Amino acid sequence: MKSVNFQRNKALIRVVNEQKIKKQRNWDRIMYLGLLGFFLIFVIYYFATKYLFIHAYGHVIIESTRIRLTDDARIIEFYVQEGDRIKQNDTLFSYALDRDDDISGGSSYAQSVNIGSIMGGSRDDWWVKEIYALKKKIALNNIDISENDNLVAGYKKEIKRVSNEVILDVLPKSRLEFLQNEIITLNTENKKLEKENRELNSLMKTLGPSKSPKSIKGVNVRSRKGNNIGDKEGVRKLDFSEELLTQAKYFRSPMNGIATRIYIHGYETALKSEEIMALHEAQPAYIKAYFEQEDLRYFKEGDLFSIEFPDGTISKGILRRFYIATYTLPEEFQKKYEPTTRSIAADIYPLDTLEIKKWKTFYKMSVDISKLKL
Repeated sequence: MKSVNFQRNKALIRVVNEQKIKKQRNWDRIMYLGLLGFFLIFVIYYFATKYLFIHAYGHVIIESTRIRLTDDARIIEFYVQEGDRIKQNDTLFSYALDRDDDISGGSSYAQSVNIGSIMGGSRDDWWVKEIYALKKKIALNNIDISENDNLVAGYKKEIKRVSNEVILDVLPKSRLEFLQNEIITLNTENKKLEKENRELNSLMKTLGPSKSPKSIKGVNVRSRKGNNIGDKEGVRKLDFSEELLTQAKYFRSPMNGIATRIYIHGYETALKSEEIMALHEAQPAYIKAYFEQEDLRYFKEGDLFSIEFPDGTISKGILRRFYIATYTLPEEFQKKYEPTTRSIAADIYPLDTLEIKKWKTFYKMSVDISKLKL
C-alpha cells in the first residue's frame, strides 16, 4: 500500500506581519468639542454672574474743598503749585479787592482813604468811583458776550449732527428747534450787551471834575516780589490797568491735603462766582455705589463687597450708609438712547488701612462692585 505524505513539498505561502496603521486625529471633532465646551463655560459664567451675584456701578470719592472768595478780587501770587501737599494754615495765595468792594462804613472809608489830590474836586471824588464802576460793568458784559459766543459756536457744531439724527428719527425734531432757538436767544443777548456797553462808554465821557483836573497823585513802590503795584494810604494801584486795589490779603488753607487744581493764574481777576483752586484730602473717603432697585432685598448695611478697579486690582469694602432718595445714574454709567435710570445710592468704605492704600490713585475712576446673593 502506497504511503501518503502530505508534507511532501514545502509550503510556498509566507506570512507577512501587518503594519500598524496610525489613526489620524479628527480635528473637526476636536474643534467642535472645544467650541461647545467654551460655549457651555460662557453660559455657566453668564448665569452665575447674572443670577448669583449683585453688580453695581461706582466711583471713588475723595473729600474736596473748592476755594472761592466772597468778593471779586485780583489774584496777586500763588505760593503753592498743583500736586503740592499742604498743611492747615499754610498760605495758598495773596489777593487784593477792588477799592469799592472794600468799603465797610461808607463815609468813614472816604475819610480814611485819599484817592488823589484833584484841583476843584471833593475828597470823595465821586466821579472816579462812577467811572470805575462803569468800567467794571463793561468788563463783566464782555465776559458774558465771550461766553455766549462760545456757546453759539458749540451749538452750531452740534446742529449738523443733530440734523442727521433727526432725519434718521434718532432724536425728535424739538431737539433741533431747541438748539436753533438757543442760538437766536444768545445772539440777541449779545446785541443787547454790546448796545449797553456803547451807552456806558458814552456815559463815561460825560463824567469828570467840574474844573480841569490834575493827574492823580500816587507813589509807585514795589512789593516784595518786585511787582509794579503802587501804594498810597491803604490803596494799591496797578500800573498796567490803573486799578485801585486794597492792600494785599493772604488766604490760608483751611485743611490738610493736596492742591489738585488751580483755575486762576497770577494777576487774573477772580469773580466771586468762580473757583480759584481745589483742595483734596490726602486719603480717599469712600466709594459711591449705584445699585439697581430690584437688588435691594439682597444687601444691607454692613455687607462686604468685592471691588474691582480698572487695572484689575481687587479690593474689599463695607457698605456703611444708604441714601433715602433714589438718584439718577451718572452719565458715564447711563447707556445712551435709553430711558433715564434711577438707582439706589450707597457709600462703601475701605475695610482697613491696607485697602485705603489701593484706592489712592483711583479718584473719580469707575469701579465694578459685586457680591453674592444670599
